[in-house]
Amino acid sequence: MNVSRWERHTLLAAEAEESNKPMMSVIHYQLALAESQQLEPVRGTREELEDLLTIKVTSCHNLASFWRKAGDNEYELKYLQLASEQVMALIPQCPRKECDAFVDTLGCCKSALVSFLKRHPNPAVARQLEHISDSNQCELIAKFRLH
Repeated sequence: MNVSRWERHTLLAAEAEESNKPMMSVIHYQLALAESQQLEPVRGTREELEDLLTIKVTSCHNLASFWRKAGDNEYELKYLQLASEQVMALIPQCPRKECDAFVDTLGCCKSALVSFLKRHPNPAVARQLEHISDSNQCELIAKFRLH
């Protein structure tokens, strides 16, 4: 799994964002996401799958963060949902059902979605989520924990 192109686009996007060049930043974040989607595990080890998942989720979260800063809630939510889908696509492939690493990453995505929903434009929706402190209260995450 060669991640050099993904890393290059991610770094260029961050540099463009720091230089206040939003168009170049979003282009490189999109290219990094496209690169992440092309990556395939070579050995299929736990570490490799965790790395692949981290790369895919990071790409989505970078774009969600970009759009949050730009004030576009619709695109922010789109990329948070895509991050969750990336996690859900890889979890069934993990041969170790007791592994907490995938659960932690799923929690990160759900936490980002909960955070987004707390800022929902509809105050009724935002109020319904006020009591949720983090993603550990999410039933979806609990479903993957084996005690």
